Amino acid sequence: MKSLIVTIVACLLTLNVGLSSSAKILVIISIPSYSHQIAYQSIWKTLSLLGHHVTLVTSDPLPEKNLTNLRQIDLSYNYKHIQSINFLEMKGKYSWQNIMKMYFCEISSILAESIFNHPDFKKIYTPDSGEKFDLIITEAIITPAIYAFAHRFQAPLIGTYSLGFLQMSHFAFGNPLLPSHPSTWDINVTGPNIAFWTRVWNYILTWWHIHVDCHNIFYKPQQEIAEKYLDNIPSIIELQKNMSIILVNQQEEISYTRPNVPNIIHFGGLHIRNNLKPLPKALQEFVDNASNGFIYVSLGTNVHPDMFPENLKNIFFNTLSNLPVKVVWKFTEDFRKISDNIYIAKWFPQQEILAHPNLKLFIYQGGLQSTEEAVYSGVPLVGIPVLADQDMQVNKMVSLGVCKKVDILEITREVLNEAIIEVLNNKSYKENMMNLKKCIEDKPLSNLKKVIWWIEYVIRHKGAPHLRSSIVDEPWYQRYDTDVIAFLSIKFHETQRIEKNGAIATMRKGRLYLVKHWKFVQECYHLQTIFQKNDEVIDKIIGKIDSSRP
Repeated sequence: MKSLIVTIVACLLTLNVGLSSSAKILVIISIPSYSHQIAYQSIWKTLSLLGHHVTLVTSDPLPEKNLTNLRQIDLSYNYKHIQSINFLEMKGKYSWQNIMKMYFCEISSILAESIFNHPDFKKIYTPDSGEKFDLIITEAIITPAIYAFAHRFQAPLIGTYSLGFLQMSHFAFGNPLLPSHPSTWDINVTGPNIAFWTRVWNYILTWWHIHVDCHNIFYKPQQEIAEKYLDNIPSIIELQKNMSIILVNQQEEISYTRPNVPNIIHFGGLHIRNNLKPLPKALQEFVDNASNGFIYVSLGTNVHPDMFPENLKNIFFNTLSNLPVKVVWKFTEDFRKISDNIYIAKWFPQQEILAHPNLKLFIYQGGLQSTEEAVYSGVPLVGIPVLADQDMQVNKMVSLGVCKKVDILEITREVLNEAIIEVLNNKSYKENMMNLKKCIEDKPLSNLKKVIWWIEYVIRHKGAPHLRSSIVDEPWYQRYDTDVIAFLSIKFHETQRIEKNGAIATMRKGRLYLVKHWKFVQECYHLQTIFQKNDEVIDKIIGKIDSSRP
């Protein structure tokens, strides 16, 4: 109890917010993925401690039972829908946009239905429930049907993103579309100096995805779900356009910077803890006795060991077991007889491991939260991306000189070993990471304070329409002056055609004239051989030509 009071007082002093500003807040975070949920948990906890009454609909309820202002609705059963997808197998077959069309559009409908159908939540949103909310906060990635609760409760809406924006989200909120920019993670080929025809294809893919795929297989079924459970619901696309702010878990220092509208607020690192716990005894002894240091290997929560084909398991095992350093490997415990230099388990306290002074390298899948943890601990990386934004994240870390990238589809024992040895032996990776750590920690205020301030800003002003970009109301062709460019292109083509036709007509006229006066032309040709000897002949020929012209 004493520790709780201390926590509340500390939060109030830090955030300079009084309990009198308490509000009722409905939060819905629909994606059943730990990495998506943990990014926000300190926000909901802090809002509750500050006196706000928070109703949290989540697949990962907070474990704290003493938060009296927090009401939670458990959606953890939705994990089965995500865990059934073999992301490793799909990486080599489909683009991320195709994966979204094939799997996530269907899953988004399942998740939305599960939220509307939850018996405890139904009691909250039914017309006669008597419930009122001052603010709605929803995840803005795959279940836009839940935007309808902003209309149901007539409350301002805040969107959240636990990773970088999809192209459809940039378009929805008024950001410029950059189909071939390296920040665009949902297209396979992006980055600097891309070939012209690749950029053309990226452009076509982007606009097709936004105006055809998203409308027909994403927004349309989500609209139907919202209308199924709630009456008189406006377009969820319009509700999305009118979000007060969008909280994006993506720090500028470790992402590709791009132009954004002012109601997009970046944050990050909220899941990183200062109060680290001791490691389990056996693990502690293993890493403490690593005289040459150790490396940590984890490919995240969405890539399970049973997704690994046998040849990939062999590549990892044979490479790791022959390294001159110890290895802590998050993998299935009964994989095989483990080498003496490998400590293997199904789960590890990752932040505690990354903070250990003997750690030399982190081999990871490029997840955003893991990237942040590595940066805050100053640990260089080898990135092996598998899904979603991980390629973009690893590419950015490579560009900062803190990471070596390995393509999991082309991985061999030699390639993996070379990448590991390169980072272990080249001190620049560690030095660059320490410099990056200093940059990301050098902020005028904490990320948590920043996020809480913006949430309460929306509460105080009952929305933030003044931050909304008017460009979201413009037709797509007007946003980018596509109609103007098309008009000018047509006119330019017409002008070129007219000039070309005129030149052809002139050439034809000249040809007729040439045939008609061929005698004189022949004489002119003969003139070239005699003009120096006979000026009178020259004058005669020129006179004939002049007199015969029309």
